Amino acid sequence: MPYAICRVAKIKTAQAGAAKTAHNYRQRETPNADTERKPLNREYINTAERNYWELATERIQEAGAKVRHDSVRGVEVLLTASPEAFKRQADGTPHDWHGSKWAETNIAFLKAQFGEQNVVSCTLHQDELTPHFHAVVVPITEDGRLSAKDRFNPKTLRQLQTDYAEAMKPFGMERGVEHSRAKHEVMRHVYGAQERSRGKLADLTKPEPATRLSIEGPSGLDLVNLSKWRADQEAKLNAELVRQLAAANERASKAASIAQDSAGAKDREKTLARQLASVEGTKTSQIQVRKDVEGGFTRALVQVAQGETLPADVLAYAHQVRTDIQTETEKHVQQALKAPIRQVSDLTEQLKKLPGYIYQEDPTTKQGQLRHTPTSSRFELAELNPGGVPMKEAYDQAVQRTTQRDQAQSKG
Repeated sequence: MPYAICRVAKIKTAQAGAAKTAHNYRQRETPNADTERKPLNREYINTAERNYWELATERIQEAGAKVRHDSVRGVEVLLTASPEAFKRQADGTPHDWHGSKWAETNIAFLKAQFGEQNVVSCTLHQDELTPHFHAVVVPITEDGRLSAKDRFNPKTLRQLQTDYAEAMKPFGMERGVEHSRAKHEVMRHVYGAQERSRGKLADLTKPEPATRLSIEGPSGLDLVNLSKWRADQEAKLNAELVRQLAAANERASKAASIAQDSAGAKDREKTLARQLASVEGTKTSQIQVRKDVEGGFTRALVQVAQGETLPADVLAYAHQVRTDIQTETEKHVQQALKAPIRQVSDLTEQLKKLPGYIYQEDPTTKQGQLRHTPTSSRFELAELNPGGVPMKEAYDQAVQRTTQRDQAQSKG
């Protein structure tokens, strides 16, 4: 059974925040990412792709939390599973997990676990071997304090692993062994450790040439006192034997330690090998669901082509889908408006960056509109209500926020 995997990493400095921002939004080269699959990556919250450190700072100020010089302002949470959880399609190509129940459950888990306002970014990567989420969480406690120590400590992290595995149960995933000493290591580190261990063991188990023990013959003075001479020689022999025995014991101890480490490495190797197993084909039931959906879509197209009226339930479903997409679109636009907006062109540039959307202007009305590429749903900007307010009002508020921020920076 696949394992549910949850990792965390603290963001301690502005430099670390900038580096993680650049990596997660592919603003710099990522050797292990497939550039052709980059368009499948999705940002669900920070659609303007703003710097993590700035987002965390704003959230802390909003919460009114105190910040010490050594405070951890953000924590990156990685959510994924061992590769066998992500079955491929019948033709061997990977699924697009954006919009799937698995993706929705991961996002809901983050918001429920840490508080929706504290999750300032949530990115789905699908251009690497295994789909995974990178979320940035501001460690604000329930009583309004900034404390990564309280939110992320050994006890809470164990519970986090348990809670995440429980949330992933519907997808056939399970938790790893609790209190396990297994370490999360890159495979090549395990192999490298084993090779080094083999080399050390080979050296330690080579027979050491025996040291020849020589006894000096008694001199003239020794002949006078043979008992003293005999005692001196026995002392020398005993000292040399003690030295050789100590050296042999030390070598045996090192060999045993390396052998124990090697056994642990083998256990970790097995775990990693299972996690990095090749992705298999999708389940038959999933294929059938896809076929049913495609069949229904084809029938609807034929009905339209023949001039027939679509069934009421189909029209109602289409209306509901568009309504849901509009709600999602308004959230993305709301995030885009958090970027510095000084004029209309600034907003236009942010809207052009929205993943999964195409921004264009109606040639007749010159009004801007967003098209949701997966469903082809089109929305005039004027019909959107980001944050629950009309688009024009939301735009004016964004310009006002930017102006106030510019004035504050100029005074500082």
